Amino acid sequence: MYNLFVAKLTPQEGQQILDILEYKGLLDRSLWFQKQPSLGKEAAQPYLIDFLEEFWDWERSPYIQERLLYKHGIHRKYVSRCAGAIRRYWEPWFGRTVPLSTVTRQDLQDFILSFLSSKSLKSACGRNDAIKSGTVALRWAFARGLIAQDVTSGLTYYSGPSPEILILTPQLAWSLFSRPWRHYKSMMANKLAMLTGLRSGEIQALRGGDIGTDCILVRHSWNLLDGLKVPKNGCQREVYLPFADFLQELRDMAGGKENFVFHHRDLDRPMDAKCWLRELRRELALLGAEDSVVQKIRFHSWRHYYTTHLHSSGQLEPHLLQRLTGHKSAAMLRHYSGHGLAEDAAVMKAAVFRVFGEMMSGGQEASGGTAGRE
Repeated sequence: MYNLFVAKLTPQEGQQILDILEYKGLLDRSLWFQKQPSLGKEAAQPYLIDFLEEFWDWERSPYIQERLLYKHGIHRKYVSRCAGAIRRYWEPWFGRTVPLSTVTRQDLQDFILSFLSSKSLKSACGRNDAIKSGTVALRWAFARGLIAQDVTSGLTYYSGPSPEILILTPQLAWSLFSRPWRHYKSMMANKLAMLTGLRSGEIQALRGGDIGTDCILVRHSWNLLDGLKVPKNGCQREVYLPFADFLQELRDMAGGKENFVFHHRDLDRPMDAKCWLRELRRELALLGAEDSVVQKIRFHSWRHYYTTHLHSSGQLEPHLLQRLTGHKSAAMLRHYSGHGLAEDAAVMKAAVFRVFGEMMSGGQEASGGTAGRE
């Protein structure tokens, strides 16, 4: 199968392969192709939607196999989201009988403009994600010679401000964690997110063996479709956390090196992260926070809180902050890894302690209002 995948085939050889598959009963061309009398001879052409559905099918897609073969990051959750966009937006607009080879740039631009009246997708980011679920596939089809022109070239996409991210003030954060929560694990997950900037999937993936003596080893992320996978950007990292008691609490929660820290009833499966946001909002409401704060806060807001306050402390060079948060390219990782690690670790631990030490030691409340925006 691998030799077939990488072989340089002529159109005639490709046709012979299709004939063999049809003879063996493995391919029903009536479901995938239609005849084009206007070409002067019978020619098989795939339908646009059939092509897009196969493109985002994890088991059948040659694009996905290419990505996996060359170790390029792609995950089932992303593929599932793109496949959903094809079903919800591309198929209703184009129908199932438009041949792939007849799609024009103007067809795509008309499709893009149709989102102006969309009630389900109002943000520029959401609209562009749905559109690119198809244009990525069409660009790939052109690069592989499946269509004669790059019909995605020169398209105009949506622009607009990024969604507003609300973050809490240090005063409100201190109030949250200076009292017990109804749900202990949710409190610990939110506190860990504030102290480390970890994404929810990275917290779900933490196991007892990832808790160091003064740091968290971020080696995996988690989602329901992929299970354990490498973190975003494909990079493992250390996030320094100079609070020994808190780290010990996390180890105790896991109960073993191979167990998930935030495990489900079964030790080998992490809990659903949705309850962390639900309990965060509940605790904010109990504190008397404004309803606008309660409704707009996200679990991911802690990542912005962490980055904002460490940056504003002035204690870290940008490249050290990037190492803590994982906001870095592979080139940045190569540039900064491998030198000055001991000195850098001391600087990073000191900065984290300066920002969060008073809160963790139960000191006085930080000054400030109830919420901030970034």
